[in-house]
Amino acid sequence: MTDGDYQPALDVSALPQVVKNRVKALKKLQFETVKAEEEYYSKVHALDLEYQKQYDEINAKRLGVISGKHEPTGEEIEWPSDEEEDKDEEKTDDKISEGLKKVALADYNDSTTGIPKFWYHVLKNANDEVLMSMIETHDEAVLESLVDITLELKSPENTGFTLKFHFAENEWFSNPVLTKEYELRPGHDPESPLEYDGPEIFKCKGCKIDWKEGKDVTKRKVEVKTLSSRNKGSKSPKKVITKEVEENSFFDFFSPPEVPEDPSEEMEDEDRGVLAVDFDVGFSIKEKIIPRAVLYFTGEALEEGDDYEDVSSSEDEEDEDED
Repeated sequence: MTDGDYQPALDVSALPQVVKNRVKALKKLQFETVKAEEEYYSKVHALDLEYQKQYDEINAKRLGVISGKHEPTGEEIEWPSDEEEDKDEEKTDDKISEGLKKVALADYNDSTTGIPKFWYHVLKNANDEVLMSMIETHDEAVLESLVDITLELKSPENTGFTLKFHFAENEWFSNPVLTKEYELRPGHDPESPLEYDGPEIFKCKGCKIDWKEGKDVTKRKVEVKTLSSRNKGSKSPKKVITKEVEENSFFDFFSPPEVPEDPSEEMEDEDRGVLAVDFDVGFSIKEKIIPRAVLYFTGEALEEGDDYEDVSSSEDEEDEDED
């Protein structure tokens, strides 16, 4: 029996009507729980809006350090891990040291201003585990111009959030900011009211990227055929026929599949799969990468997973030993 063939042990439809009525009463009580949860998440969103102001202030200070507009001194640079490094410079397993080994150190010296390519290294380190390997090799030079990622919450209702990717002037596109907007369904889905599990993303919208001539990394030209001159002995150069094809790119993130306005209209399975990944990535950028950027820069955010033992695998190993 496959997962899709699962049937409950009890055939509810065969129950006496009086019992069916009691089940209906339980479902109505369940819906009261859903309404209470909606109220709970509404209050949580009010707190999110309140604290987002503090996060924005902290992140503005972070940008000052990264950009070189503010040079931290004194108490600002006192952190236990740094003191430990000073006491034991030969400690090779220190997480921060290991994380920085992955950074292109050629970009950094004693006269460096701020932390160049900070967000590029943040996203590069998070690419496999958080961004679902969306960043391709040809995206990397473009992302070196990324100077900040910010978050804007919708208010007063929890109807969505917007990710803003801020870029320095660059040779690739003219947009100073690329945006990705996510829409949330704050309440229950009318078609499945008892399946409510908090606000969920159900739609997203990107933005138009104004690529400069010949710089669109989401497309590439391929040679279709070569035409030679029909005149024998002609020294005319051969004509190469090319066509433009789609290229996988991180910047596809800004042109997601559209969700049909009509709920009865079905989406293609491929588009549905793309959106599922997109929703996960967008939520992870909001909840992980933006608030914990420095830990992705050093690699510490990724190394934390090593501290947790896979309980299921260890149990399997014990069973094998017993056998």
